[in-house]
Amino acid sequence: MEDNKKQGIQSIEIGVSILQLVAAAERPISITELAELCQTSKSKIYRYLNSFVRTGMLAKNPDSKYVLGKEILRLGLKASNDIKIVDIAQPFLLQLKDKFNETCGLALYGKNGPFFVSWEESAGPIGIKVGSKVGVTDSATGKVFASYLPETVTEPLIVRELENDPNAINDFKKILPSIRKNGYSYTVGTIVQGISAVASPVFDRNNTIVAVLSVVGFYNSIDTTPDSEMVKNLKQCSEQISTELGWNE
Repeated sequence: MEDNKKQGIQSIEIGVSILQLVAAAERPISITELAELCQTSKSKIYRYLNSFVRTGMLAKNPDSKYVLGKEILRLGLKASNDIKIVDIAQPFLLQLKDKFNETCGLALYGKNGPFFVSWEESAGPIGIKVGSKVGVTDSATGKVFASYLPETVTEPLIVRELENDPNAINDFKKILPSIRKNGYSYTVGTIVQGISAVASPVFDRNNTIVAVLSVVGFYNSIDTTPDSEMVKNLKQCSEQISTELGWNE
């Protein structure tokens, strides 16, 4: 069993090395060159290359040389965009935290729902950690994502969180149009008693939601009304981040 584990790790390492070598070459590279660089046989390298081409991680030229494929380029672009969003949002998180002395966070949407990638903690006891996950149906952040993402993306989590209760699912979906209309969402004591949050969407150049900005604090310090100074500032910061990402309403 231990030998199988070692072989699995070695297999992954070889695969990663092949992708790294193709990327580093910055030109089409042959199977012979890759085999020499990996110090292994061409037949072994071929199995990896065939799999990578089939999954779109690599592409094979007419002269049988290899370059990066569309799928790995897409993943790289996605990672680059996520990093860019975090960098652009950071000063706005600081701005909101300094103005209201509340914890502010930036969340993205992953396979398992919303998760925080950046935060600025207030002097209070409320903290958000990088990687912290929140629900789609019971958090301000999740509600914003559910309001703007395609239903096919959020439906599985909504159904699971609401235990496949048709009435609860229908009631939840009824609030989504008003969130889109108002441009923000809020929660009062939904996740933790006495804690409130407000959240608003961040868009990219394609007018697609890519992140959610939120402010979290004790219920008596978070004014969730549409005309509150906090909500206005939150929405303004979200719009400025969106604009820097190329969004044009």
